[in-house]
Amino acid sequence: MSIKYYLQPNPITPDPNDQSARVISNQVHDVESITKEMLRRGSTITEADIRAVLKVFFEVVSDEITEGNNVNLPIANFRPGIGGVFSNATDSFDPSRHVKKASVSVGLLLNEKLQFAAVEKVTQPTPGPALIQFTDINSNNTNSILTPGGIGQVVGEELKFNPVNIAEGIYLIAADGTATKVDIIASRTEGKLVFSIPTTLAVGNYTLEVRKGYGTTVVTLRSGSLQETLQVI
Repeated sequence: MSIKYYLQPNPITPDPNDQSARVISNQVHDVESITKEMLRRGSTITEADIRAVLKVFFEVVSDEITEGNNVNLPIANFRPGIGGVFSNATDSFDPSRHVKKASVSVGLLLNEKLQFAAVEKVTQPTPGPALIQFTDINSNNTNSILTPGGIGQVVGEELKFNPVNIAEGIYLIAADGTATKVDIIASRTEGKLVFSIPTTLAVGNYTLEVRKGYGTTVVTLRSGSLQETLQVI
C-alpha cells in the first residue's frame, strides 16, 4: 500500500501554476479494525483482552488531557488548550466565548515510519461521492449489518448532497434493484453522513449508495457506492 495523491491548484500561493497534493484515503480504520489487525499480526492475547486494554488506554489518555496534562505517545502528542479571544488581562474563561480543545502533533514513531512510506501519484479523479466505511450504530458493526429504524453513519469524501434536489440523497438498493431513499438525515458534511435507516427495509442484502449533483445551470448526477454489501437480518 502507498500514500496516493493527485495535484490540484494551490489557492494559497500567488503563483497560478503552483499545485498542492491531495491525498486519497485507501481505508478508514476504527478500534474494531485495528483490533483485528493486531490479531492478524500474531498477537498472543485475545480479541476481548485487546478491546479491554484499548478502552482503558483511551480513557486514561483522555482523562490526563482533560486534567491539564500533556500526553506524549509514539504515534501522537496531545496537549490541552483554550481557544477564543479574551477581551483584556482580567477577563476569564467564558463557555459562550471560549472553547476547551486539544492540539495534536505527530509522534516520534509515526514520524520515523512516514519517512519510509511509499507515495504514488494518481490521475485526479472526477469528483463524485466516495463511500469508505458504514457503521450501524445500534449494533456497532461496520460494513456489514443494517438495523431498520436505527442510526447509520457513513464516512468518505464528497458526501454532502443538496436535499432540495429530489434525485440526490442516500439510497439503499436491494438485490432486485429496488431503491429505498433515506428520508431522515441528521447530519450532512463532505466527510460524514448520519441518518435514520428506513424501517421499511425487508430482510436481505443491500448496497449503500449516495447520489450527488454537480454543476449550477446543468446539474450532473453522480453516485458512489460502498463496496461491501450490507445485510438486514
